[in-house]
Amino acid sequence: MLKLPDNLSINAGVNPVDKILQVLAVDKIASPLQELNARATQFVKGQEYTAQVMSKVDDKTYLVKVDNALLKMDLGNAAHAGQTMLLRYMQDSPIPTFLLAPNHQKTADNTTQLSPAATLLGQYLKEAESTGLSSRIQAANVVTHSPTNPQIVAQDLKQAITSSGLFYESHLNEVVHGQRQLASVMQEPQNQVGTHISQLMAQQLATMENQRIAWHGEVWPGQAMDWDVHIQDQPPSERGQQELQDDGIRPVSSEITMHLPNLGKVTAKLNIADGRMSIQIFAEQMPTLQILKTEAKTLTQAMTDNGLQLDVLTVQRHE
Repeated sequence: MLKLPDNLSINAGVNPVDKILQVLAVDKIASPLQELNARATQFVKGQEYTAQVMSKVDDKTYLVKVDNALLKMDLGNAAHAGQTMLLRYMQDSPIPTFLLAPNHQKTADNTTQLSPAATLLGQYLKEAESTGLSSRIQAANVVTHSPTNPQIVAQDLKQAITSSGLFYESHLNEVVHGQRQLASVMQEPQNQVGTHISQLMAQQLATMENQRIAWHGEVWPGQAMDWDVHIQDQPPSERGQQELQDDGIRPVSSEITMHLPNLGKVTAKLNIADGRMSIQIFAEQMPTLQILKTEAKTLTQAMTDNGLQLDVLTVQRHE
């Protein structure tokens, strides 16, 4: 990441920037200097730029060219003149921020040289594949002890996913910006003894690639549950492709399956699109099916009374 040294002065036409860490976390170009902020407006948020190390200034500091802007960076001892790297511009304010992206470099013999971060990711994924580790989240603790209170169950389920380790790097970024307490991050699996880091990495990558979370655990004492949540893919609608890229309006599906002591196997599938919901409930046992059909109107009314926009609720037999 990029951070401005405290004792750095700005020369005409040169933007000073400090250290790029060899990790995929976001740090800051930290300075209130108006000139640096003005220069940053030439970069486009989310766009990647190929940066080239031009020359060495001192033991750790180099001049780096990024999209015709010359920046002074502390790159440590591993950099050298002529080296290239890939930077993604993240934001203009409150201070300009870059992300160091994985960079594939070609050496003189045409072999591919991966960045340290990309190499580490590859090692973790190979370890997960070789040991057969699942990309499904396996909860270590009971989610809730209040199964009869829907509000508490919902909050506890949210906390179970939030603290699963899938969003660890995002939470670290929130700590840096004062949006989350460090104590809560220290409770996540990455900071616990005996955690399989390779499995966590595989789960994180699978979640990003598939836009899907698969969870299994004890939802309340003695009751196991399988829970799957994913963002649906769909072709561009009348609103246009840009709107579909916004996760806030993309359809979301959730599927919960439980084997209940008295009702048998029951699955609930929920689809949410544009703030409206449709629900399908599947039961394996005929008595359970009849009970659910009888209570369907009561369930529909209860959801409406709680402000939910329910389009349709159906009850069917498990195939």
